[in-house]
Amino acid sequence: MKILVALFLLALTVSSAYAQCKFIILVTTGDREDAGTDARVSLSVSTANGKKLVIKSLKPWGQKGHNNFEKGHTDKFEGSGKCLPSKPCRMLLESNGKGNKPGWFVDKVAFTQIEQKNLSQKEKTFNVNRWLARDESPGTLFVVVDDCAK
Repeated sequence: MKILVALFLLALTVSSAYAQCKFIILVTTGDREDAGTDARVSLSVSTANGKKLVIKSLKPWGQKGHNNFEKGHTDKFEGSGKCLPSKPCRMLLESNGKGNKPGWFVDKVAFTQIEQKNLSQKEKTFNVNRWLARDESPGTLFVVVDDCAK
């Protein structure tokens, strides 16, 4: 009997560790001159224990035919995958720096995870408020927002 209980608990742990979630990401581009970009944008969010969701390109997660990352706009991206075990607290946002307008001013990124089985949610807003551009300070095409220590 003890073996059956142990196997049941193990199966429950494994199934919840691989639960599927829907992810909604809202990216707000600043309302500054030349704030928008045509570059490819990637996103990685992670928990305090290092579990990650990596999106190599946000474009396939967005609306087909929509021009993303325009000045003063908020763009919505949706996808699904393996749930993060806890609320994310770290984000890496990166531009490839290519396209007609490679520089980009990002206000914020809002992340929501919805577990498909029980509809529980984990939400986090990452305030960026800076350029991802080689020709604007601080001169980098990526930003890391780490709120894990807070």
